[in-house]
Amino acid sequence: MVNKVENILKQTPEVELYGSVVALAMNGPGEADQGIAFVHFKENRKRTVQEIVRGPGGLQSRFINEVEGAIAIPQIPKAFTRGFGAPFQLTIQSQDLDALNRYAGELVTKLQQLKNGEQPILVNVRSSFEVNKPELRLDIDRDRAGALGVSVEDISRTLQILFGGLDLSRIKISGKEYYVMAQLERASRLKPQDLDRLYVRNPGGDLIQLSSVVKHQVGAAPNAIEHYNRMRSATISGTPVSMPLGTVLNRVEEMLRADLPAGFLYAWSGESRDLRDTGQEVWLVLILALIIVYMVLAAQFESLIHPLTVILAVPLAAVGAFGLLWLLNFGGKIGVLPVIPAMNLNLFSQIGLVLLVGLVTKNSILLVEFANQQRAKGVNAHDAMLQAGTVRLRPILMTAFSTIAGILPIAIGFGAGAESRRPMGVAVVGGMLTSTFLTLLVIPVVYTLFSDLAERFQRKPIAAPASLEQVPSK
Repeated sequence: MVNKVENILKQTPEVELYGSVVALAMNGPGEADQGIAFVHFKENRKRTVQEIVRGPGGLQSRFINEVEGAIAIPQIPKAFTRGFGAPFQLTIQSQDLDALNRYAGELVTKLQQLKNGEQPILVNVRSSFEVNKPELRLDIDRDRAGALGVSVEDISRTLQILFGGLDLSRIKISGKEYYVMAQLERASRLKPQDLDRLYVRNPGGDLIQLSSVVKHQVGAAPNAIEHYNRMRSATISGTPVSMPLGTVLNRVEEMLRADLPAGFLYAWSGESRDLRDTGQEVWLVLILALIIVYMVLAAQFESLIHPLTVILAVPLAAVGAFGLLWLLNFGGKIGVLPVIPAMNLNLFSQIGLVLLVGLVTKNSILLVEFANQQRAKGVNAHDAMLQAGTVRLRPILMTAFSTIAGILPIAIGFGAGAESRRPMGVAVVGGMLTSTFLTLLVIPVVYTLFSDLAERFQRKPIAAPASLEQVPSK
């Protein structure tokens, strides 16, 4: 199967290098029925990675149609992720191994049935807890073994020597060292029925046939029993196709809160855990950035009100950032625009929002600073802001358009890794466009309103203290 995948990669003109590994161990023991191929594309190519993988005649369709007897799904790795696992990874935990196996299978079925309209939201859903390893189970009849004078230790030691082998010593022949082991020959230890021909000796020296005290049964067991936080666990993995990963996690969490059996716990792993952690951390960074900007502006303007006027540009920019991301995502879904991947709230678009905090406040600072200078000369707030808008219009537009021109190559996407960086550029461009024009409309109004309110509080009359009646001196 891996050879078929390699042949398809050879026929793809954009592929420069590739390598494949079978039974690669990443999060546990390697499995012989799984393989992974690493592909490096040429720098100078006409098609994007998304077109090569998921476009017409791309790798995904060729893998599905030409690799028979296996499931081959291409995945585009993202920056700042660990390993090469599926984007969606859910770890369920329970101490009951049978219940864990049963619920993992039920959960896989439920996840496969989740739909976004008529399309599934997850594909290639599978559980790491797969009971597919052949196992020979031995049941010792302790009562009968005791009656025949055979202990459990004698039985286990006999099986260990005959099937597992016993290292006796080492010998050297012609300078080479060889192990000396006591073990049944290979032809006599291949089938479960070979146990019936074995004997174990009791302390009295009698040979007892092993089948008279041991019953064997062929079954299956998992390749490995995983643990998470000291509890037995199984990891459910999949690939989102019709929804952003964050939306998929919210849908699954709603389902788990309603259906998770008693005695079970769940946690996110891999990229899903990274998205949850970084999402919370980025919002914390955004809040800290706003606080730091407010403190710096408060020290610069020597006011606690005007920094609020400046920071008001940030929500105006967020409208444009979210709006442009949504527009490109929605336009790709309905076919009006080309499909552009990752046009949603992800790590890179969140970084773009943090960048906007510093970029969009510059326009407000230009207006508020000039208006404050005019106020110091005795001009009222209304006239001061009119003059600021007239004088500062050109610098504001030049600053905004130069910033957009610098970020536009990232938003359009050039060079290696452009698919990952594009959401950051789109968020910054959308935020700069809306904040630039809305700042010229909203900031003057808010500045005038805050200034009028401050003047009213400052002019509020203070009641004079009651006069003291003078007492004539004697």
